[in-house]
Amino acid sequence: MYLFIMHDLLFDMDGTLYDFKKSESVCLEKVFREADIAYTDEMIARYQSVNHRLWDEYEKGLVSQSYVENERMQLFFDEIGCRKDGHKAASDYVDYLSQTDFMIDGAKDFLKKIKDSRRLFIITNGIAKTQYGRLRNSSTMDFYDRVFISGEIGLQKPDKAFFDYVMKEGCIARENAIVIGDSEKSDIMGARNAGMKSIFISFDRKGSDLADYSVSSYEELYSLIIDLN
Repeated sequence: MYLFIMHDLLFDMDGTLYDFKKSESVCLEKVFREADIAYTDEMIARYQSVNHRLWDEYEKGLVSQSYVENERMQLFFDEIGCRKDGHKAASDYVDYLSQTDFMIDGAKDFLKKIKDSRRLFIITNGIAKTQYGRLRNSSTMDFYDRVFISGEIGLQKPDKAFFDYVMKEGCIARENAIVIGDSEKSDIMGARNAGMKSIFISFDRKGSDLADYSVSSYEELYSLIIDLN
């Protein structure tokens, strides 16, 4: 007699299922226009340098998420000499992001195929208002058993405590869970820290030595999940 284990699937959100780059581009353009900042590759890169540095500090536990959310635009404005109110721009930016609904091509069809045979969870380092808005707007909120957002629970990937919280609150057995994400430093390393299996997804066909498995498309991901039961 064979015992088939139907794994619980814990999905990262941005870059895994949802197209944050597209959302970011649309919303940054609005913020830049309102602040009279030229929407050029140089200015985008300078903003992203500030933003990525702050999120990296957040994932290392050096700053709070509210600091990232509230200060990133002001720090960027200060750096380029813009005299507009960066805190208002930051608030507007979050509002704009929460109104987007962009998903990576094929993601929604993949979720529809897998959702009735597995328990699905979202585990994301993000701002609750932004992430919930995008889940609702994309009509995918009901696909998930639970949604865990770092800004809501006060813990973040790759901290083991984040995954311990998810296991407890989601009634998930550690040995029966698979973390699926596109970030080695937060998703895959976090899974390793918590003693969980992981699947690294990269649409650029990059593999990961840290993950248990690597895939480059939703077709590969679906086949792998089915093979793993």
